[in-house]
Amino acid sequence: MLKSRYHAFFLGKTPWGLLHAFALRKKGQDVLVVDDLNISTISSAYRWLSQFEVQQLQLLGQKIDHPAMSELSSYLTPARVRVYTPKHQWVSGPSVRDNLREFVRKFEVFQTETLLKAIESDQLDDDLTQMAKTFIPWFQSFEVRKKPSAPFAYPQCAWLQEFQKILVTELNRPYQSEKPNELPQLVMAFFAATSQTIKYNFTQHEAAFIALKLLSPLFELDIRWMERELIRSLESVGGHYKEASIQSWQFWEEHVEAALLDSYEGVISFDRLLLYGTPKAHAEVECHFKEKVYRGLETSWSHAQHELVTMNRSEVITMTAPHLIGTDVPVMILEDQPRSTTLHVLVEDKPGALAQFYRMEAMELAQPFLNHNMPQIMPHFANFQPQAGWDIWLEETQLNERVNQQLYLHESRDVKVYRRDNQMRLKDFEYWGPMMNKRFGNLGFLTEILWDLT
Repeated sequence: MLKSRYHAFFLGKTPWGLLHAFALRKKGQDVLVVDDLNISTISSAYRWLSQFEVQQLQLLGQKIDHPAMSELSSYLTPARVRVYTPKHQWVSGPSVRDNLREFVRKFEVFQTETLLKAIESDQLDDDLTQMAKTFIPWFQSFEVRKKPSAPFAYPQCAWLQEFQKILVTELNRPYQSEKPNELPQLVMAFFAATSQTIKYNFTQHEAAFIALKLLSPLFELDIRWMERELIRSLESVGGHYKEASIQSWQFWEEHVEAALLDSYEGVISFDRLLLYGTPKAHAEVECHFKEKVYRGLETSWSHAQHELVTMNRSEVITMTAPHLIGTDVPVMILEDQPRSTTLHVLVEDKPGALAQFYRMEAMELAQPFLNHNMPQIMPHFANFQPQAGWDIWLEETQLNERVNQQLYLHESRDVKVYRRDNQMRLKDFEYWGPMMNKRFGNLGFLTEILWDLT
């Protein structure tokens, strides 16, 4: 039986939200998580994790004494990213050595004496693990949170420092020579698939994070089974979880006073309202982002009925090209499963636009590129029809502003929530959706949860 009032009302079911609710409950607060189908919570940002984000999850689990986090490996499977550009096919591997070798092999700029020698070493995974033990405490420190901070460096590892230096130099020179630079295209496509952001500009202080993400093995989080365990754990400590929709909100001017559920519990009031997702197009409230917004126009199709596709690991595939970057359709993302494939064609979101408005235009742009690449990517590729998927990606091009002055690494993105009917801004919503943290994605997101507990 639900209560009539809670300290914290979580709107939207995500693994991070359930962890957050569990942590607040352990601190003695009454918490309710409402799984509302009108809130979009599906995000690649939760699904694809580097070893640094895995370690951050483990640290959070230890902090809040969550039993499932001690068994985190049971929810993870090895995964792979493949990035296709007109001149390169970059494939991530199961080890740091595989990923470094792929960069050295595909990009001449990485073929230095230090990096060529490093490829022959058996210590690369240990080097990255040791760096994580230094990087994550630094990342969570009060200094990083409150004061300007120099870019992180790990002087004990010469090859990693060199990789970072070359990477940030290349990412910041895409227009400084006549010779095409495809490395920014690769990194943009990688982050679009794994972090749900479109990154065109990269700052010096991001070098360590970007390098770690690209060099780390990738894992897929089994969100469905993890959420099931997290719900069980939340309820075991007295927290509440409910599958229901918000029938209506009770407003007083720009404030939200309560929510009316479409279930017999009726009106629920709260001290804090945490939005863990994005309201869908017909919801009573809507999110406004400062950044340019893209929507994922989703297409799904089943493989041939008699064809069995065997996969050694989960796989996400991204495709981009110079003529797509900076346009309304900058990248395409494929998620391949044994019996089905899902394609997201990213299209710029415009006021009042619906998914069906974009179908023909997006497919006209995407089809030639798909026809050229898909036969070698997926032999089971066949014709398909676009559906009305509508998840959000954000363009991070404004993050270079004033970074030479005061710098806060853990800024929360400025997301405003408005009433849809009269466009009045609401002050009570705390946005905790997948794009909440600028620049550092899940790593920053999980750190924000830790800070919220202090």
